[in-house]
Amino acid sequence: MKAISFAAPIQTYLTTLVAGRLSESLLVGPHACTRFADVATPELPGAQWVRIRTRMGGICGSDLGIVGLSTSPSTSPFSSFPFVLGHECVGTIDHLGQDVRGFGAGDRVVINPLLCCEARGVTPVCAACATGHHSRCAHFTDGALPAGMFIGTTKGLGGGWGEYFVAHVSQLVRVPDAVSDAAAVMTEPFACCVHAARGHLPAAGQTALVIGAGTMGLLMVAALRALSPDVPIVVMARHKFQADHATRLGATRVVMARGDYLPTLAEAVGTRLVSPIIGRPIGIGGVDHTYVCVTGTRAVEDAMRFTRAGGAITLIGNASTLRGLDWTPLWLKELTFRGTLAYGTHGHGGASLSAFNEAADLIAAGRADVEPLVTHQFPLADHARALAAARAKGTGDSVKVVFRY
Repeated sequence: MKAISFAAPIQTYLTTLVAGRLSESLLVGPHACTRFADVATPELPGAQWVRIRTRMGGICGSDLGIVGLSTSPSTSPFSSFPFVLGHECVGTIDHLGQDVRGFGAGDRVVINPLLCCEARGVTPVCAACATGHHSRCAHFTDGALPAGMFIGTTKGLGGGWGEYFVAHVSQLVRVPDAVSDAAAVMTEPFACCVHAARGHLPAAGQTALVIGAGTMGLLMVAALRALSPDVPIVVMARHKFQADHATRLGATRVVMARGDYLPTLAEAVGTRLVSPIIGRPIGIGGVDHTYVCVTGTRAVEDAMRFTRAGGAITLIGNASTLRGLDWTPLWLKELTFRGTLAYGTHGHGGASLSAFNEAADLIAAGRADVEPLVTHQFPLADHARALAAARAKGTGDSVKVVFRY
């Protein structure tokens, strides 16, 4: 089958770290770590697995980090190489293992790509999985599968950047006929935002700030509006098309993060700025909940600046090394700083309801109009243009770029 796969020889990785980011022309090709080529069609790992023919596979920011060799090496133990990229997947079941029940050939599904205890055949399941914290599984490197946290980072299972992939029956969510492939492919990233919102959901009378209006920022707006419909949501965006999407999805106000935006944002969120002897202003007062949906020092600085004392900050963007960040406001304002990853069932209304399924239900019910966020579609062979569009948001008005089959 045709697929885009990744395998990073340590020499190439270290050379890139020293020399800087690879040029765009070398990101995918015969001499790069990421290659478009024929690979073996994945086999079913067991009787409770299915093979799925891909209909659409999304390009995630974390995928771009892998292709560009900018992902932290700290994540490498939770992958196995080579792997076919792509964890945002919608497809049609092509072949079923003999113990699969409740699904049939031809069913259209999205997959929860987490490869925790159940998919790995680990018994008894770990304490995290037993309590619904599937993103905290203790066995991402164990069991019957190669090491890997997700489909799309694990050897031998395929992914959404290939024509076929395999999934455990526990990972399958059926797509209703009325839901398009474009809406369905947004289920996985939207589930991350539902999980983040449920983890620190604003109560009635509280306020929220979303920093960043890329895919995750816009989906965070959609999640907050669906789950806390009366909460005012202020969004920071860099581009007008992002501001338009944020408003359509329910943002109360959008502040453009260009030039000297601090006074405007301070007014929007009720923060009083005071000036230190040197450096950028410090904020007094602000929102109850801030969701940081981009990486970088400036975004975290703004989160600490515009969140009120005692408030909560949730980090959704995959930040790694934040150079020059002054953490003083974290303790000075007694802020709660929280990371979030993927999805689980804990805190989502009971053990039977996961954030992934809740996200799928919200999309199907029309409570999260995410389909318009799929702005660009490319065939897999046109990967160069697809990756360029995904990386150049400001010039191409792209939000979610996908491969279509």
